[in-house]
Amino acid sequence: MQPTTPPIGHDSSGNPAPGELELVRAFLSLHDHRRPDESLPPSPATVEAWFRRSELVSPTERMTARDLREALDVIAGLRAGIDGPGFNVDVLDAAAERAGLRPRFGRGVLEPIAGGPRGAIGRLLAIAFLAQRDGGWERLRRCSADDCTAIFYDRSKNRSGRWCSMQSCGNRAKVRAFRQRERGTRP
Repeated sequence: MQPTTPPIGHDSSGNPAPGELELVRAFLSLHDHRRPDESLPPSPATVEAWFRRSELVSPTERMTARDLREALDVIAGLRAGIDGPGFNVDVLDAAAERAGLRPRFGRGVLEPIAGGPRGAIGRLLAIAFLAQRDGGWERLRRCSADDCTAIFYDRSKNRSGRWCSMQSCGNRAKVRAFRQRERGTRP
């Protein structure tokens, strides 16, 4: 199931990930703004709204503070596999266990036994796990812009993509670099 409305936070839909990995990419790109040019970690309210807009959690299902903390921990645990030294496997394994992930060989998927928010988190973990196995995960990148926290899918042949969107982050970086060069060449 793909999100039916754009994700909250930065939308890098110019570089969507293939298939269901796009759902994970959007989840990892969630953030809040204090000002239009400042990306902050997502709040619990932002995470809950995204789960509902993405139809992973129905409007009638209750999301507890604990569910939302676990979702924020999963975001951090997965982002560590992109931004840092590697996944926070303790956090991810614990969340997968709470979701009761199980293989479905006939369909070639991992499926959560749990329902509700834990099942939704389990579904995201299953997609991420399978993407790690098939190489799709390696193409997820953090935008190089200092003021952007978006995750994008690098479709470049040599995996050298730098920005979530050339029209926004890439253009701002190139304009900044041009201005710096111009300042350096003037007497």
